[in-house]
Amino acid sequence: MKTILAILVSLFLIAGCASVAQERSLKNLPVSDFLVEIPAGWWKPKHIDKYLFTKDGVFLQYVLIQQRPIDRPFRYTKKKLNKGMLPQEASGIIIDEIASDRRIYKFNVIENAPAIIDGRDGFKILFAYKDKKGSAFKTLYYGFIMGDSFYNLRYNAAMRYYFDKDIEAFEQILSSFKVAKDKANGLITRK
Repeated sequence: MKTILAILVSLFLIAGCASVAQERSLKNLPVSDFLVEIPAGWWKPKHIDKYLFTKDGVFLQYVLIQQRPIDRPFRYTKKKLNKGMLPQEASGIIIDEIASDRRIYKFNVIENAPAIIDGRDGFKILFAYKDKKGSAFKTLYYGFIMGDSFYNLRYNAAMRYYFDKDIEAFEQILSSFKVAKDKANGLITRK
């Protein structure tokens, strides 16, 4: 009986470890038309259908990379981007959109500046906010318009400890980001 119990416990532990290992992978990232290097140890949460990955869990830190059509209105402000828009005009729309999100409290823009992303003129916004529970977060948000698309990369982390801990990893991700010349080649690479 003890042997059977030991075998069952062992099988349960092995299955649990396999489940965690499966969840902590970069499998099932959506197809994209950009290339990016994701540092070792970062993983995609299994049930999130976005190009989002984390190291310690999405409530502690995450990186989200998006490509969206410029003519699609934003959720809260209903504003749209356009091809001829300057980066600072686009950043103003993004700031308005974030400030209009009712789940964000005490929104504070720390920096709003021009930036170069993959050789393209864009913007960088650094902001802080609190969630409904009062937890403080900091976000570094980069964006640029290319053709009919708006690309953005954001790093969000708990202000206490995690933001500073993983900012260097995000900077590596940002510097590796490239819009693929051939859309069929949208791949990720790992360090």
